[in-house]
Amino acid sequence: MVNPSVGATSQWSCPSNIALVKYWGKKIGEQQIPANPSISWSLSDLKTTTRVTIKDSGNFGFEFVLDGKAKPSFEPKLHEFFQRIMSYCPWLESVSLRIESSNNFPHGTGIASSAAGLGALACCLVDLETPMAESLDWQKVSFLARLGSGSACRSMFSKPAVWGESTAVEGSSDLYAVEMQGSIHSSFSNWEDCVLIVDAGEKVVSSTQGHSLLSNHPYAAARFEVASANLSTLVSILREGNVAEFIKIVESEALQLHAMMQTSIPYYLLMRPNTLAIIEAVWKFRAETGLPLCFTLDAGANVHLLYKCEKKVDVMNFVESHLLTYCESGRYLCSSIGGAPIRITNE
Repeated sequence: MVNPSVGATSQWSCPSNIALVKYWGKKIGEQQIPANPSISWSLSDLKTTTRVTIKDSGNFGFEFVLDGKAKPSFEPKLHEFFQRIMSYCPWLESVSLRIESSNNFPHGTGIASSAAGLGALACCLVDLETPMAESLDWQKVSFLARLGSGSACRSMFSKPAVWGESTAVEGSSDLYAVEMQGSIHSSFSNWEDCVLIVDAGEKVVSSTQGHSLLSNHPYAAARFEVASANLSTLVSILREGNVAEFIKIVESEALQLHAMMQTSIPYYLLMRPNTLAIIEAVWKFRAETGLPLCFTLDAGANVHLLYKCEKKVDVMNFVESHLLTYCESGRYLCSSIGGAPIRITNE
């Protein structure tokens, strides 16, 4: 590790990701440790680009700019992140940083901007302390990203990423994500995600609050057990190519995630009537056509429609003709699956 000097800069892009088996709930008393393992696909076309520049030496400090504008509302989360990582990056104690970030998707559209943003920031920080010509320590990048946003640790890998200890995945850890080892069946080699924007507004209950409500949830233990079993099954499915079983688990995981919200104390709803309308339309379309597509949900109202690329024309015709009416201002965003962080070496 080197101590970067004033004027040193690093710029990276990092994709968002969508969990197939959901991370929802943290181990009590632990810092950003998941109560169950999760697995995700990265969204290569939906990403955050971040530049970190060392402005000055002295005491630690930072300024943060998003899309060219100061964002004071983001600063508390970043302060907490830096407090958590300071002992792992001690050089930060004597520098001030300028952090410039931008998303290629609108903030608040149901895409995990915190995963992409904290992932890109972690890439920059590890890059700054890495001697020239050496490769980044991706385990450390994922470890640091986790301390900012749990799901961010899964955005480092183009293959399915697993976070949380699981006997199904060798080397898996609660401290960082790992790339799923072994070959992925060709049935899952070329999928896309169409994010249908039902509601672009702020969630009534944040993910941080939602995680905390799992600590005394009456069904939490059963949920964590089911999620762990689903991950083991899904890893086998991704290797063997059973698309029908993949669809069952992915959709069940999405509904279980929201069922936990609806049965917590206090209970709450993040799905909207149009969320349910899209889900029912997807089920009807799949039954009528037999096309391999399914939905999943993040912790919000918006719907991720996953489908095989070779069926894109049929799926997008369905989106345009049947689903846009349920989307806020007819908005949706699409991304291929895969991709990993990329160093930006020129303007």
